[in-house]
Amino acid sequence: MLKKLLSICFAFAFIACNNSNKFTVTGTISNADNQTLYFEHNSLVKDSLIDSVKLNQNGNFKFKSIHPAYPDLYTLRIGNQKIVLGVDSSETISVTADADKLIDAEIVNSIPSSDIQKLRKSVLKLQNAALLIGAEKDQAKQKQMLDSFSVNVENHKKTVMALILKNPRSIAAYFALYQQVNGLYIISPYDKKDRTYFSAVATSFDTYMPDYDRSKNLHNLVIDALKQDKAQEQQQLLTQLQNTSGISFPEIELNDAKGVSHKLSSLRGKTIVLDFSAAEMENNIEYTFELRDIYNTYSGKGLQIYQVSLDQNKMLWERAITNLPWICVRDENGPSSKYVSIYNVQNIPTIFLIDKTGNIVGRYTDFNLLKKDIKRVI
Repeated sequence: MLKKLLSICFAFAFIACNNSNKFTVTGTISNADNQTLYFEHNSLVKDSLIDSVKLNQNGNFKFKSIHPAYPDLYTLRIGNQKIVLGVDSSETISVTADADKLIDAEIVNSIPSSDIQKLRKSVLKLQNAALLIGAEKDQAKQKQMLDSFSVNVENHKKTVMALILKNPRSIAAYFALYQQVNGLYIISPYDKKDRTYFSAVATSFDTYMPDYDRSKNLHNLVIDALKQDKAQEQQQLLTQLQNTSGISFPEIELNDAKGVSHKLSSLRGKTIVLDFSAAEMENNIEYTFELRDIYNTYSGKGLQIYQVSLDQNKMLWERAITNLPWICVRDENGPSSKYVSIYNVQNIPTIFLIDKTGNIVGRYTDFNLLKKDIKRVI
C-alpha cells in the first residue's frame, strides 16, 4: 500500500514539475466555426508553427508550449488576422475574441500582450490614415490630413515612451520599436530624437538578458546608427572645412608651444608629412629619430612636417619638441580632437602624406612605405 502511495505521489510531482515548464494559452474565438486557429512562435529569424486546431461552433481552444528562456513573441492566427502575445512569466493567458476582428481581442493575465494589443490598434489607425492621405486628390485636404497624421504619430510615440519607461525590458517595449506604416518604421534608431527609445530598451535588454539574440540585435542596431551618425558628422565637417579653406585636404589650425597659430594650409605647394602622435608614446624617441631622418633627407627638396600632438601633458610635450626643426602643434583635447575625427585617426602614430597639389597620397604606420612614396612624389 505504501509503495503504491509513493508511486502516485511521484507521478503527481512529475506532472507538476513538467507543467511548471510550460505556459498555456486558452480561450474562445466566436464566429470561427470550421476555421483553423494557428499558434505560432515569432523568433527573431522566422515564425514557426507550434500547434493548430480546427475550431467548432463553441470556438474553445487550448494550447500549451515550453516556456521561453527569455520574454518572447507568439501569435494566434486565423487567415491573415492575428493576435500577438508577449509571453514572459505568465503560466496561463486567456483570450476572448471575435474571428472577424481579432485586433479587438480581450486578453487576460498578460500585461505585455495587452500592451502589444494597444500598440497594434494605434499603428492600425496610423496605417489607415496613411492610406486615406495617399488616396486624397485635393492638395489642401491632403495637407490637413498630413498635419493631423503628424500629431497622431507624435501621440503614438508618447505612448511608446510611456510603455518603455514603465518596463524597458518588457517584450512589449521591444515590439514597440519595430512597428511600421507603409513599410517605414515609425521609430527609427537612425533618427537622433527616436534613438532615445532604442537606447533605453537596448540598455535594459543588454543588462538583464545579455545572451538573448534580441538583445544582441538591438545592441548592434544602436551601435550601427551611432557609427552612421559619426560618419555623417565627419563628412559634413570635412566638407565645411574644405569649402571654407579652399583646399582639397581638411584644414588644421592649432597653436605651437609659444601660442603661435599655424595652419596646415600654410604649407600648400609643398610635400607635407602630416603626423598625429604624442610624446607620451612608448617609442617616441625612436619615432622622432625616424621623422628627423626624413626631414634631413627631403626638407631641401621642399618637404615639410606638420606634427599634431595629442598629448594630455603639456609640459612633457614642450620638453619633447625642444629644438625640433618642423612645425609642432598640440590639440589640448587630445584623443577627443575634432581633427582626429576628421582624419579618422584610429591609432597613434598615424602619418598622412600630402603632395604639392594638395592631394592626400596615403595613410601610414610604416616608415618604409612612407619613404617610398615620398621619393615618388617629392
